[in-house]
Amino acid sequence: MKIRYFKFPGRLIYKGWFDLFCLVCDSFGRIELYGYENIPEGPCIIIGNHVSFLDPMAMAFFHETLICAVARDTLMNGRISGPFFRHLNAIPVKRGESGNLNAFREVLRNVKGGSSVIIFPEGTRSPDGKLQPGKAGAGLIAIKAGVPILPIRSFGFETVLPRSNKLRGGRRVSLCAGKPIMPSEIDPGKDHPDRAQIIVDAIMQRLAQIKPPRVCEV
Repeated sequence: MKIRYFKFPGRLIYKGWFDLFCLVCDSFGRIELYGYENIPEGPCIIIGNHVSFLDPMAMAFFHETLICAVARDTLMNGRISGPFFRHLNAIPVKRGESGNLNAFREVLRNVKGGSSVIIFPEGTRSPDGKLQPGKAGAGLIAIKAGVPILPIRSFGFETVLPRSNKLRGGRRVSLCAGKPIMPSEIDPGKDHPDRAQIIVDAIMQRLAQIKPPRVCEV
């Protein structure tokens, strides 16, 4: 385990949001990070399980590059949430498997610019903390970037801020980074008819292999 840290690129909204999130974490739970030895030095695609609205900010604890996240496009429509998420450089994606060419382009643009991108293949928050099937489109976006894919699985956020959106304190949260996946390891090839689904299934399998850490209380 390593103490969480993050280097800010000088954008105040990132620093302000990150500081606020740290305050929430310190008030309602205790976050422990495991697997720092698996973090690539350069930009990567961070793949995480999705159990809480707190997931995207927590995943950012692991990497020192500028971070942006793929988020559903409806979050960009609110009068307050829209400008906020756009300033955080969130990448809007539509529900379903089509109509997301712009999301592909934005992911590639951010990665080429040195940013890491967070993707949640399940598409929505799990109701019980268990892994849900991944969406094929998420796998294709991850593979197109051509950079290491970093699986990170969280344990405990579903009790801190579950789908009911009621904050609960005193919970332990563990985030565990697995070994990075090189795109060539899981890509069956452009001509494979089930390419996208095979890719996302392989990614979800790697996530499932990450187990919660054994914690010894003292």
